[in-house]
Amino acid sequence: MNRSEVASEQRRDTIEALTEVSDHLEFAKGLIRRTVADRERLGDLDARIRAVEDRLRDDRYYLAVIGEFSAGKSTFINALLGQDLLPTSALRTTAAATRITHGPEFALQVRFRNDGIRYMYPHGRSEGAESPLGRMLLHLAPYLRVPSDTAGILSLLTADERIAPHLEYLEVRHPATPLRDGLVIIDTPGTNAEVGHTDITSEVMRSEADLAAVLTPSASPASSSLAGFLTDALDPGLLRRCIFLVTKMDHVEDDEHDDLLNHVRRRFARLLDLDDVVVEGVAADAVLRRATGRPLLGPEQEYWADVFPGTLAALRDQMQRQRIIAVSDHLLRLLEDVLGDLGTELAQAQGRLAQEEEELGQARIPDLAAFAQRHTVRADLLVESGAENARRAVGAMAAQWQQYTRRSIDAAIDAAATPDDMRRVIRTDVPDLIRRDLPRIGDVVQGAVTAALAAGAREAEAAVEAAFEAEYAKLDQAAVRVVRPDVTVVSGTQLAHNALLAYESNVSGVTQQLRAVRQQATRSGPIGSGVDQWFASMPPPSGPLRGTVPPNMPPPVPRHSGQYGASIPDRHPVNPPQALPSVPPPPGLQPRGGLGGFAARIADSMATTDMPALRNHARAEMHQTLQTVATGLAVQIDEAIEAATDHYAGTVRDHVEQYRATYERTVAEMVTEHHRREAILAARKTLLQDASRQTERRRATVNSQRERLSTRGGTRI
Repeated sequence: MNRSEVASEQRRDTIEALTEVSDHLEFAKGLIRRTVADRERLGDLDARIRAVEDRLRDDRYYLAVIGEFSAGKSTFINALLGQDLLPTSALRTTAAATRITHGPEFALQVRFRNDGIRYMYPHGRSEGAESPLGRMLLHLAPYLRVPSDTAGILSLLTADERIAPHLEYLEVRHPATPLRDGLVIIDTPGTNAEVGHTDITSEVMRSEADLAAVLTPSASPASSSLAGFLTDALDPGLLRRCIFLVTKMDHVEDDEHDDLLNHVRRRFARLLDLDDVVVEGVAADAVLRRATGRPLLGPEQEYWADVFPGTLAALRDQMQRQRIIAVSDHLLRLLEDVLGDLGTELAQAQGRLAQEEEELGQARIPDLAAFAQRHTVRADLLVESGAENARRAVGAMAAQWQQYTRRSIDAAIDAAATPDDMRRVIRTDVPDLIRRDLPRIGDVVQGAVTAALAAGAREAEAAVEAAFEAEYAKLDQAAVRVVRPDVTVVSGTQLAHNALLAYESNVSGVTQQLRAVRQQATRSGPIGSGVDQWFASMPPPSGPLRGTVPPNMPPPVPRHSGQYGASIPDRHPVNPPQALPSVPPPPGLQPRGGLGGFAARIADSMATTDMPALRNHARAEMHQTLQTVATGLAVQIDEAIEAATDHYAGTVRDHVEQYRATYERTVAEMVTEHHRREAILAARKTLLQDASRQTERRRATVNSQRERLSTRGGTRI
């Protein structure tokens, strides 16, 4: 194959590789946008994509120089440039790569650790210690003598033990011809540097270099320490982009050249597990002497100075061939980084999801209905306890009222001097005395009942809330708040809050209904009412000296709807009174209704004028009447307690039911959210598996391109 055909084939291979890289770029962009949700991370990955695109448009060739301090890296780089640029006394403590690029004048760009400022030298009219860089150097080494020339500053940065350890970034710009032709040299820290050399070399090869020139001295070729460093810093793909140069070959006898190079080739192939190892010999000192006009030291140096242009041409040819492969490698490594991170994140998310599912199963109430029923029973007991407190508080009130009123009635009867006075007392004074304290008693009873029951209901309500809040706390502990920015799990309390808010704003437990209960009527009407109804239909007395009111006469029990719309059930039904034979009223008297009419009929039945007999008769009849009212009052008090108990118990049951239903919805929402996240993770897993397969296919394509670009006419370069 002639030179023209080789150039044409190389152009076709380059175009094909370039087309593949563009396709890789589009694939990477789509994958990142489909799988990365975090904006900050997406911005970082987009920046890396742009760096690959910029590298693709960059026509320069990046050569990394790797080797131990004894290998002569600085001399080799100076030989490439054709002049003494880098000092040959770099320190082991230098832990920054030095980039050498083309510039119109010899200049430096520097950045120190923990500083963040990028210094340029020369800088305007200021020189030496007066320049910003000079002042920073004096800050690091107060008694330092800062030179004014750029070469002297460069020597300080790389060879002064007070300065070099602080260096983070160094770029040397120089107008040397090889740099003008597109060569960029990256001098990595020595492989036996004290700090950071492995990570720095790895990053340079992963993100910048097209090719690496690995230097090994002829006196100790292919050392185990160098091979170990390369294995740690570079993966197999990066190792295939290395060319191995045995330096100081002018110190080796002529008849030993080939044996030494073959030995190095075999040893690196074995230590690095490489099939094809490119090994060349160089004598950088001889090349540099010729370039700078210094005399060569014998025929050995003349030979190696003569063959160096061919070695340099081979390096440039390899860089040209590897450039597109290097860009593809950079991009594929970016994809692998993304896929690796996403795969790790997916595994972690799946682990968290499984843990949350287990925690949710342990945290949720196993039998919600039984739990609610248990607390309903407990609430009923607390309300009933309040009812017992109410009964104890007002149980003797009817008897006390009866005793107090009886004394008032007896005093009024005893004060009557004549039969007419006695009839007036019975007709008017006694009904007034009976009615006088009943409204106040009703208020006192209602207040005492309400207070006692409200206390029990509040305790019941608090117990229900505490029980469910404890269960919500378990749900909260089982829920991970944020897994990714686009996948959020809220706690049980948060889910329950909105559902309970409307309920609590309208019915804040039972305590907001105290006034309603205070106004609630009993089955016989408000406490103390219905006295006139009880006596309106009572028959007249059967004789002049005997009363007709049964001693335990209960009041009638009218049915009616209470304040909340439902008829109150009759817990203690009583038998209706048996009607006694009625005696027609005396001539000229018409029966009058109510307590007053009943008392008037008794008064009218008193025919004797014997005052002691009248007093005894009146006292007996009025005591019986008072007993009837007291019995009715006691029944009304009991009804009030029962009605309030029913009301409070129902309200607390509603409270339990509200919490039960809300808790049930909360758990259902958490389970739904869990399943939604499971579906999201399953979809992401499928996407990543597909992306991994596509990336692996692209890796095979790049390797195939590398094989084509590494051969010319079937011959390995």
